[in-house]
Amino acid sequence: MQLSLQCYECKQKFPRNELVQYASPRAKILHNYCPACMRAKQEREEFTDKVCQIFGIKAPGPQIWTERKRLQEKYGYTDSTIINCLDYLYNIKKMKKLAQSLCLITPPAVEEMMQYRRAESAKSQRLAQATNTKTQEYVVPLNEQKTKNVKPEYDPDEWLDD
Repeated sequence: MQLSLQCYECKQKFPRNELVQYASPRAKILHNYCPACMRAKQEREEFTDKVCQIFGIKAPGPQIWTERKRLQEKYGYTDSTIINCLDYLYNIKKMKKLAQSLCLITPPAVEEMMQYRRAESAKSQRLAQATNTKTQEYVVPLNEQKTKNVKPEYDPDEWLDD
């Protein structure tokens, strides 16, 4: 039995217990991934799922992957930043989807999205604090047994005469 296996992505050898076997939802074969490659794989899958959901497509085309790579290299944006910006532009600002492209993700758009998210976060924190400070104490009275017209219990021995 081999003590080390090769990562499917980076092709480096790792001890068997460090690798994770994983198959993406569309794949049929399990592959071995090191922890770093596994995180990158899951981020790409999340990016793919969100882009497909936003644009209503089955899979992102080469243009989207090229633009993603350009945004990551030029501005240092992560996949989550790109996805959050797309969500902000198309679902919150309700911009029309003229093309299946990431061309609208620019530094001003990302900054606007970040300000919106900070404002929403502050708003939700204020609401959480407001609900935490307004605690009310409810006193629920115990059900007291009401005295009804209860017939006394008779002992049958009292009524029988010897």
